[in-house]
Amino acid sequence: MLLPELTERLDKLFQPAAFDEHDGWDFAFGPGEREALLRRAAVGFADTFNGLMLAPARETGAPLPVGHVYLLVFPEQSLIERVVAQEIQRGASGAAIVTHHVADMETADRGFLPIPVAQLDALLAANVAVYVLHAPLDCHPEISTSGALADGLGLHRVGVFAPYHGGFAGVVGEQAPEPFSAFAERVRALCELPRFEGAQVRHMGRPVSRVAIVAGGGDDIEMLSEAEALGADTYLTGTWWTPHRGEWADANRDALRAFLPDCGMNLFGASHDGSELVVLRDRVAPLLAGWGLDVEVVRQDDHWR
Repeated sequence: MLLPELTERLDKLFQPAAFDEHDGWDFAFGPGEREALLRRAAVGFADTFNGLMLAPARETGAPLPVGHVYLLVFPEQSLIERVVAQEIQRGASGAAIVTHHVADMETADRGFLPIPVAQLDALLAANVAVYVLHAPLDCHPEISTSGALADGLGLHRVGVFAPYHGGFAGVVGEQAPEPFSAFAERVRALCELPRFEGAQVRHMGRPVSRVAIVAGGGDDIEMLSEAEALGADTYLTGTWWTPHRGEWADANRDALRAFLPDCGMNLFGASHDGSELVVLRDRVAPLLAGWGLDVEVVRQDDHWR
């Protein structure tokens, strides 16, 4: 498949132009880093920070053929190195990365980090295009990050919540009552977690029946409050307790400390990376394979890093 056809199909399904995040990633960039990305970016990417981000130019002027598609939750440096090395070995004949995030994230340390300029250039030199699906994937009515968790756990979807860039990032699902420990183990297996993270588990002694789900970063007080107001006994997310450092993170942890004493929900975090891996593995990969593409999900070594 040629890159323009792949882009057209993804654009038609996910409507990236409808989700304007053009200034939503400013916090992730240091001086000059945003500008360096946009100098290399495909036409139109700056408008929303979704859709086709990198489009390698070929000397012949012909469209780039896409022989392989890599799916990444975060464009982490070692994962990009792996993709570039593999594509060089394949002769740099043309490939694409579909990533959920514009930037990497060190969940347990520095937070969001931009793709280094040298790696942007390495991707272009190796004929690897990059397509970003952030809010369009979070908010899609069928193929969404939170919806994939609900479906993977066998929950019956009954509603949405958590307004986000014109859509809804949260999904409410129901099931027959289940002990929290059994539910947590099913989440661990679904999200490929080697272990639970104690700071992301809060059991309030309630069985799990009505679950509010926000994949990824679910540490927003408004999301938590809305979930409880909707009658959820359990809140499932990537991280509900803010784990990384920074001025915003410090302030949000203070807000969470004030919120938690009056919160009666079970809270479970399946890691930012692991909770969003599910939609790429279970929904996006089969979708692209059905389009005749060779697809590979590229996983982080540690979901909790």
